[in-house]
Amino acid sequence: MDVAARLLSLLLFLGLSVDAAEISLPVSYSTIDNGLRLIMVPDTNVAVVSCRLYYFVGSMYESSGYTGLSHMFEHMMFKGTKHLGTADYEKEIPFMGAIDSLDRLAYNREQTIGHPDSVSQHYRQMITATLDQQRKYIKKDEIWELYQNNGGTSLNAWTADNMTAYIVTLPKNKTELFYWIESDRMRDPVLREFTSERDVVMEERRMRIDNKPDGRYWERLNALFDIASPYRIPTIGWPSDIRGYTRAKLEQHVHKFYTPDNAVIVMVGNIDTLKAKQDVKRYFGSIPRAPQPKEEPITREPAPIGETRYTVYDQAAPHLDMLFHTPGYPNPDLYRLDVVEGILSGRSGRLYHRLVDIEGLCTSVDVSNDLRLFDGCFQVSADLKTGVDPAKVELIIREELARVAAVPPTDAEMRRVSNEIRMSFVSDLKSLEGLSDRLAFFERLGNWRNMLTYPDSIAVVKKQEIPAIAKKYLDPAYMTIGLLLPPPGTVPVEPGGFTPPAEQLR
Repeated sequence: MDVAARLLSLLLFLGLSVDAAEISLPVSYSTIDNGLRLIMVPDTNVAVVSCRLYYFVGSMYESSGYTGLSHMFEHMMFKGTKHLGTADYEKEIPFMGAIDSLDRLAYNREQTIGHPDSVSQHYRQMITATLDQQRKYIKKDEIWELYQNNGGTSLNAWTADNMTAYIVTLPKNKTELFYWIESDRMRDPVLREFTSERDVVMEERRMRIDNKPDGRYWERLNALFDIASPYRIPTIGWPSDIRGYTRAKLEQHVHKFYTPDNAVIVMVGNIDTLKAKQDVKRYFGSIPRAPQPKEEPITREPAPIGETRYTVYDQAAPHLDMLFHTPGYPNPDLYRLDVVEGILSGRSGRLYHRLVDIEGLCTSVDVSNDLRLFDGCFQVSADLKTGVDPAKVELIIREELARVAAVPPTDAEMRRVSNEIRMSFVSDLKSLEGLSDRLAFFERLGNWRNMLTYPDSIAVVKKQEIPAIAKKYLDPAYMTIGLLLPPPGTVPVEPGGFTPPAEQLR
């Protein structure tokens, strides 16, 4: 039985009790001299190790002119280093310098006249020709092939608002490959094929956002909800910023944030913790800290002063969102809001029961209480059936929010919610990879140990506390409400489930 299964058994045993016992895991935590953290959970019952390197950087550390750089670097990390992905790095250097110069000439020309022309196109053709020359020295996909040829699976990466992850699952006797590759990528990344990969990112943005009605809608709704908080910045970046990326700008971002003192390695599986500590120190120990300690964003979202209403007519199925401002982690009110979420959400929740089962107005209803570092968000979302009046759905949601704010939930609801939250929590731990992400998430929020006490924090919430919490934070007079509706007079798009841009971009 693996670690996650043992944990699941423990919580199943506790599921019938209101009081949760503290979860216990054999976690090993250490920090080497340059600030790199290492979290390990050993389990000799499996033959593999989930190996994950998380950098505590994402879109919330970006600003105007720099949005999307963390996501761009996620792409570039697979282009290699001074030693990986190249047959002769020194011979690549002149080509990259020439491409940078040509790229600026093309960009400045297009900015001056407002559009591409034959002159800028000539520069782009010269870039392509120069890149073809550089590619004689590039070993394409060498990092991917090294991992895969050594039994690596689940090789991937993702970027979010405050974290970026590089992940692979390896056989237990191949973990040293992870230390070698990731320390080399941390120490000597090379931004080769920069302009072509920038085009890939721009195309990704077009596919995820610009060409999708729900993507366009959600990006702008998010920017209306957070008018000041850095959470308003799209992880993929604004189009004009992507077009303006330079290799020098990205290198500056990398040197500032992708350093050992801003990272944590999480390894879960068949790992020798003592040897792993020695290996991590040997491979990563000589990499210096950032020249200046990372500064956390100081901008906080001001209190809302009224309702913000946003309506988009587009070729999409009808959809409604209500967003409410909540405090950042670790405010204890967030645990109470988790209980409110449970009361309202899911097939057993009040909103689904009312809007889907009884009234038949919606195909689905979702509620989420987003735990974020500084400024939180509580969200109610509904996919409406074709032809349904959105005002009627909005009225019912308002009625249910008012009921939560007026009358405590029943004992049966509290038992259901407490048990469901604990089981949902455990569902993320059913794999080595899921446990790795959960440990990193709580370490990012402040301390991985808080993961172990999360079910206890839910279990101690009293039903008498719920109305005051709902009244304090879920007041529709201060919400941001978004409506995505088909244009009047058009053939409606059949409801198929709203799919906003993923918080984590892969």
